Amino acid sequence: MGIAGRRTPQSRSWMRDLALPGALLAMFTGLGVCWILAAPGGPEALAVPSTAAVGAAVLLVGLGALPGLGLRPSVRVIGVTGGVWCVAALVSAWMRTADQAGESSLSVSVGQFADTLGEGAPEVVELIAAVLVVAVASVQLAGRMHPPVAAYAVLGAIGLLAAAITGHPSQTAVGPLLIGAHALAAAWWCGCLAAMLVTIRGRAGWTTALPVFSRRAVWAVAVIAATGAITGLMEVGLGELVGSGYGRILLAKVAGTVALVVLGARHRRAWVPAVIRHRSSEATSIRLAVGELMVMAVVLGLAVGLSTTAP
Repeated sequence: MGIAGRRTPQSRSWMRDLALPGALLAMFTGLGVCWILAAPGGPEALAVPSTAAVGAAVLLVGLGALPGLGLRPSVRVIGVTGGVWCVAALVSAWMRTADQAGESSLSVSVGQFADTLGEGAPEVVELIAAVLVVAVASVQLAGRMHPPVAAYAVLGAIGLLAAAITGHPSQTAVGPLLIGAHALAAAWWCGCLAAMLVTIRGRAGWTTALPVFSRRAVWAVAVIAATGAITGLMEVGLGELVGSGYGRILLAKVAGTVALVVLGARHRRAWVPAVIRHRSSEATSIRLAVGELMVMAVVLGLAVGLSTTAP
């Protein structure tokens, strides 16, 4: 049995309540940085709804992985997250239709939209996965079925992979494998921390989950670093890192990832031992987790912008 904890006035925190909206805002901040770095070019317009879609899918991966950390997520949170993902994927598909037709989003017809979906746009997979999340969560809330929580993580991962491997990395044989591993490792790392924030109530939950998360995060970071370095060099040469918009965004993403690794190492030395020894209050854990999540979200926004910017 996982630890869910009760939401009491003592454990309620405005920082935790605003963590997810703040993380989404941080993702859009990272996306905005992409436009600044790549001016006068930059990410495609559909990067805006894609950012929200990626954020929702990443959270679903984290929520579905919580049983492995000794926690039980809220089915309502899963259902709402699936709904947000569905809307974001729909808007993204609509904007992709407008881009392909060379028209404004307001001029696109339903027939054109259907044609885009029929041609196998990556948003189709996202939509199917998101609808399944909402449907299964609704049935579960009605008490008619009890699917394994990991099913939600699988659906989130499928949607993420569909979006991640259809960009420029798909032009090489090994590219989809590298970018897929990169995306899944990042989704687990960022998604689990976000899911822990919205799920844990009380200090005991942090004591149970954080040490396990910290140990596994080392492997996730290793995969992110290795696959990111290889795919980055495959896309742009060293001489173009500063001279191109794509290269500058890539450098910013690398700098953000390095900052995250440093922050994570610091937390591993101080925060995790304090939690294990019951010397860290719930408020302190929330504050540290929110700070790390905000940096993660900015890097995720940079990643979305990078994926929709031409090398």
